[in-house]
Amino acid sequence: MPYMEKTEITEETKEVQPIVLTSENQKDRLKEITDRLEQGILEVFESERYKEYLRVISKFHHYSFNNTMLIALQKPDASLIAGFSAWKNSHGRTVKKGEKGIRIIAPAPFKVKQEMEKLDPKTNMPVMGADGKAVTEEREITIPAYKVVSVFDVSQTEGKEIPSIGVNELTGDVSQYEDFFTALKKASPVPIALEHIEGSAHGYYHLAEKRIAIDDNMSELQTLKTAIHEIAHAKLYDIDLNAPKEKQENRLDQRTREVEAESIAYTVCRHYGLDTSDYSFGYVAGWSSGKELSELKGSLETIRLAASELIDSIDEHFKELQRTKENELTEKEAEPSLQEEKQEEASQERDAGTQVRYYPINEASAKRAKEMNSFAGYTPGSATLEYKSLVDQAAEIAENQKKRVDPSFHNKIDALLDTYSKKLAANMNNGFAIDARVPSVLIAGGSNFPTRKKEKQNAARDKNYGEWKEIQGLLEKIRSTGMGGISADDPDAVKKLNAKLEKLTKAQETMKAVNAYYRKHKSLEGCPELDSEAIEKLKARMEIRGVHDKPYPSWTLSNNNSEIRRIKDRIQSLSVNKEELYTGWEFAGGRAEINVKDNRLQLFFDDKPDGKIRDELKANGFRWSPKASAWQRQLNSNAIYAADAVSSIKPLTGERVIELQRNFRKKDSIKAAPEYIYKVLEDPAEKDSMKNFRLEAYIVKENGKAQSELLYGGTKEQCKKLLDEVQSGKLTNGQIKELYAKAENSEPEKDTFRIYQLKRGEKTRELQFESYDRLKESGQVLNTDNYVKVYEAELTNGLSLEDIYTRFNIDHPKDFYGHSLSVSDVVVLHKDGKDSAHYVDRFGYKDAPEFLKPQNYLKHVEDIVEQNDNNFDGIINNTPNAPTVSELEQKIKAGEAISLTELAKAVKAENRSTGEPQKKPSIREQLKEAKKQSEQKKHNTKIKNHELEV
Repeated sequence: MPYMEKTEITEETKEVQPIVLTSENQKDRLKEITDRLEQGILEVFESERYKEYLRVISKFHHYSFNNTMLIALQKPDASLIAGFSAWKNSHGRTVKKGEKGIRIIAPAPFKVKQEMEKLDPKTNMPVMGADGKAVTEEREITIPAYKVVSVFDVSQTEGKEIPSIGVNELTGDVSQYEDFFTALKKASPVPIALEHIEGSAHGYYHLAEKRIAIDDNMSELQTLKTAIHEIAHAKLYDIDLNAPKEKQENRLDQRTREVEAESIAYTVCRHYGLDTSDYSFGYVAGWSSGKELSELKGSLETIRLAASELIDSIDEHFKELQRTKENELTEKEAEPSLQEEKQEEASQERDAGTQVRYYPINEASAKRAKEMNSFAGYTPGSATLEYKSLVDQAAEIAENQKKRVDPSFHNKIDALLDTYSKKLAANMNNGFAIDARVPSVLIAGGSNFPTRKKEKQNAARDKNYGEWKEIQGLLEKIRSTGMGGISADDPDAVKKLNAKLEKLTKAQETMKAVNAYYRKHKSLEGCPELDSEAIEKLKARMEIRGVHDKPYPSWTLSNNNSEIRRIKDRIQSLSVNKEELYTGWEFAGGRAEINVKDNRLQLFFDDKPDGKIRDELKANGFRWSPKASAWQRQLNSNAIYAADAVSSIKPLTGERVIELQRNFRKKDSIKAAPEYIYKVLEDPAEKDSMKNFRLEAYIVKENGKAQSELLYGGTKEQCKKLLDEVQSGKLTNGQIKELYAKAENSEPEKDTFRIYQLKRGEKTRELQFESYDRLKESGQVLNTDNYVKVYEAELTNGLSLEDIYTRFNIDHPKDFYGHSLSVSDVVVLHKDGKDSAHYVDRFGYKDAPEFLKPQNYLKHVEDIVEQNDNNFDGIINNTPNAPTVSELEQKIKAGEAISLTELAKAVKAENRSTGEPQKKPSIREQLKEAKKQSEQKKHNTKIKNHELEV
């Protein structure tokens, strides 16, 4: 056989042709990109475009169909893609300036709480309450969602060298060809044999005998291509000829089968660097003509899935063969006792530090598994050595982690290591037993091969592999133990949280002081809170962000303040005596106890619970503790909710577990609830008129004295308004204090200008470029809902409306993405705390006060706190005034229709204000008046149309 020839694949780097998305929200952007996908599927069935798409699959065969298509449409020569941050953080590379992103679709699931019927685990039927209605419970469900993200190819980046971005291409080495062909045989669902084939056929798949034949008089390269092509036929289009025709699966037409098989062969060959220059797909345009979009998409998805599966299978078998050869060479060259000596040294090192316990490995089972799946002989003790090597690696991770964390976490790390060692041994022994069930097809041969047993074996292997991945997750737990998180089980948790709170509070004060210094001096030089090194770092950070108004942005202060509040709440929750929060109960066959000392909710059963109950307990987070002889989990509110979901431990009182705890707390909360006295007081020492009043709460103690607590500081009107809210129960003390904290942390308001432009769509098409007077004549209202804010910036001294118009027509800022300022746009100036709206007209600007909704001085408070609008009912009232009778009369004269309900309300309001009762018009009179108005409006419309025609 001649040597294989490796072809160097060189491609010219192409610029990204990004898909331009015009929508602003994710839902519409997804709609745009999926529409472009449908168009792209039709475009790809051109000869060269089709080969480009197959090349993309060969490099990104694990990506979804949609994303491989998107990559092919935008940058078909891409070889390795990642997000902007991933390139920087994981690969040490940065995206080149000016490079355009490749748009793909990424998952963005979110969780929602939904009220659902509670099902009986035994009958799987809804649980009915005493009132005969189905009992409901709140569950958290994950909603699958997607979003459009941008990624970049390696050719668009620069920086640290990447060792290898693809698979190792096959060389011309004969031995490597033999290994690859052997891997292909193992990946094939049926036996492959070389034989002499008459005629021009390179090979064929025999439907009756379930085998693949390949002509033995071909080059190595052509042999591999033909084998892949025929494997695709065997995997996708096999049928049972012995089955009745009505039960046989419908096969695709021969032309479709050949197109798909040839495409799979091209993709796989391209992936391994084999010469694909002789492949031509000029016929696909004719084949795809007349087919439905769903059929074309289905074929492309079939090609992608089959190629990906075949590549993965070949990789697995090829690596196995390479490892076997390396092991054979190592065993010949190395002394038999060398590995054992190394293992003994490693064990001695472990004894000096972390204690490791090894669990037994079933050598006999490992030997049978080897004999059932390989021609190579089994090396005695190799399975045990492999197991101990993995455990030693885990022990090294544990030892390194101990050096990094507090000694209080060492016992937990040792326990995790022992769990890993025990579960790994059980998983490996189970894997050996599974592998020994059914021999490989290479060992048993294709005749009378037990296919059903093999399917069961594969399913068991998949399950065991899933368990193995979970066991590997224990290594991540070891690495994360003691790193930042403070467990509620830690006896020094409150002490550690207080230390963390002190650091955060100090950082907050420092950031505020630095910002105040910068506002005053416009420089960081000489700032007493920072040393020279910190000043230089902060300057560099400001330069990178391109922000020069303050060193620490508002969001930094806000986030740090939120963390302070979270730590305070956690300290408060941990400081509470849990004996006052939770109580135990009795259930049929056992009892539940609150163990405050160990911080556990413990379940004690009189007898061992059956398998179904144990599964239910495990599903809800309970674990068996031999030490406590109980099923338990950490004591917190989640444990109570979990216990409520376990049907076998319901309280004998008939209450739900949640209700039992709630009623228990109510007994003491009624007695413990403090009584507050609220007062609004003037602060004579405060010179700022916006802060010279205080809202204070007083708690009356048993000795008759009162302790005051400041809730809010502001104007007299603000404090009185909040006083009404807290006394009515609409706001709590904590909510008002939060408002005050937000107001204190907010930065001084600056003068700004905002540019609004009409949204795109049918609704606003007629409003585009209309003059202000024309809008008024046609009765159109300048509605903010029709506009979107496209730009906002600081209103510097001397910047006028004319300057803004000139700048946004001639010299656009870099961060401005709207169109040039033109008629129908609106500019809003925020100056001295007030807003004014200006409509861009055909000649200059027109004042448009109706564009701005009336604002209340507490409106910003609602935005800051982001609470439910119901909390602010009565504080904010932006409802426009009802029209008067005279205003409605003007509308009638103008030919506009009015509401009879509005007319009746206006008449009633006018009578109430004047004190002169008027006779209420009858329904008949109101209908007559409405008819006249309608006829008048039709008449006006007819006159208007006549004028247009003339």
